[in-house]
Amino acid sequence: MVRNKTRFFLLILALCCFSSALWAKVERLRLMWYDDPATQAVVGWDQVSGSDPVLLLDNADHGTQAEGYAFSFNPDVVHDAKGMHNHFVHLRGLRPNTTYYFVIKDSEGVSMRYYFTTAPDNAGERLSIIAGGDSRNNRDARRDANLLVAKLKPHCVLFGGDYTLDDLPDQWVRWMDDWQLTIADDGRMTPIVPTRGNHEESNRTLVDVFGSPYQHAYFGTTIGGDLLRVYTLNTMLPAGAEQRDWLERDLRSNQNVRWKIAQYHHPMRPHTTKKWEKNDLVVHWAPLFERYGVDLAVECDAHVVKATWPIRPSFGSEGDGGFVRDDLAGTVYIGEGCWGAPLRIADDNKTWTRASGSFNQFHWIFIDKYKIEIRFVKTDGAATVASVDLNDRFSIPRGLSVWSPPNGDVITIPYFRQPMQPEDDMLAARAVIDQAPAPQKGPALQPAITDELADWDISPQLVADPHGEVKVKYTVVQHCDVVVRVVNLDKREVFRKEFKHQRPGEYLKSVWLDKLPRGRYLIIIKDATNRRLLRRFRLIKR
Repeated sequence: MVRNKTRFFLLILALCCFSSALWAKVERLRLMWYDDPATQAVVGWDQVSGSDPVLLLDNADHGTQAEGYAFSFNPDVVHDAKGMHNHFVHLRGLRPNTTYYFVIKDSEGVSMRYYFTTAPDNAGERLSIIAGGDSRNNRDARRDANLLVAKLKPHCVLFGGDYTLDDLPDQWVRWMDDWQLTIADDGRMTPIVPTRGNHEESNRTLVDVFGSPYQHAYFGTTIGGDLLRVYTLNTMLPAGAEQRDWLERDLRSNQNVRWKIAQYHHPMRPHTTKKWEKNDLVVHWAPLFERYGVDLAVECDAHVVKATWPIRPSFGSEGDGGFVRDDLAGTVYIGEGCWGAPLRIADDNKTWTRASGSFNQFHWIFIDKYKIEIRFVKTDGAATVASVDLNDRFSIPRGLSVWSPPNGDVITIPYFRQPMQPEDDMLAARAVIDQAPAPQKGPALQPAITDELADWDISPQLVADPHGEVKVKYTVVQHCDVVVRVVNLDKREVFRKEFKHQRPGEYLKSVWLDKLPRGRYLIIIKDATNRRLLRRFRLIKR
């Protein structure tokens, strides 16, 4: 009997050893986006044991059958750091909006099968993005937030820094173990766009842990063709000097991109008295956000919850902390990092604060051509939340708790907001006139301003020159009187000019708006005789 038990034990042990030998010893996987996520991605993992690992990739699913995969990649770089043997493969030449399956094969076997989807490369694809940060101490809260990433299936996560408390190896191993909860049960991986926080000892941490190609830890990422540009900035470096110069150059060269989001760690104006104001960020970055139309800034570090109205820098007496509310030219600021770090009291609201609070949360952001929608997701109790269907990823799943302050549970940024362009770009901006669509033809419109404001967001844009002159181009079909009206966002007429007895033909008229205050308006050009809308433009007055 004893002999039989011994044989049985040895048999079980042999089977376990045989089974374990079939599996590659790769753990703590992560997927990163940097430059062009439509065609590139970085896959990282901790090679626990074994040798000669290779990543096998295909756009067809071959499960764990290694021989079925069409492409193989050796690691580009290996970093023994933070308690892990980190291997990274930088994938390039991928197809946009395409699902890729992969396994990692080494001397001991083959890993489980994972997959990811590259970013779309056109503005017609709606995006789902999760943004947040500060996951330091509370593992339960951190794991809840991670689990919700897997369930909500966003295109990517914008992570604002402060991953661990002290940047130590054992803390990073635990962080990466917890990050595996972002991987769905079917192996779907969500890319992370990583930011450095003050609890990362140096920029080198992002290189070692996330395979970042950027030694200075600031960079730009374009998602969805010309739909979105994400600016990942580094508040642990000087906000001015080289970083500011790079930011302005990149903003200037990407003015064709429809939406712009910035993510960085320290908030400019933290909403807790426990944190210092960051005047250098206000001085060096906020004016660029206004000038080039940065729509949304995601901040972290303070461990409170906040959302602002659209605001722009103003250093006069009317400002509060150097900002004033401006629904036309302002940037919405959200934050401030509650992914598991110790919560603080939100006790430093401003006149332009929309809402504030203190709870574990991240931001769930939907982006399309016409608007940005922002929700604050309460992350506690993630186990009871249902998963979204990838084909219906913009529906709120059963059990998800969305913050609902008095001003509403969704912040919407509509697309009538356009960048304030520098003076040397005026001529280029005025060229929009000649590229605008042909004048509208059809039945006469009612004179109500509310009708004339329809489709504000898709009207061509003009910029008044430094002296307040703007040129408007329109076509007259029938002999008529023409009225040019300027309307502000309160739907009040602030300027009117009439041109009598206009014959059929094309016209280019100068309108002088030097007495209008700076801001954004709508120019309405009407055939007053026949009550027909001729043209409509969005206007920036600097």
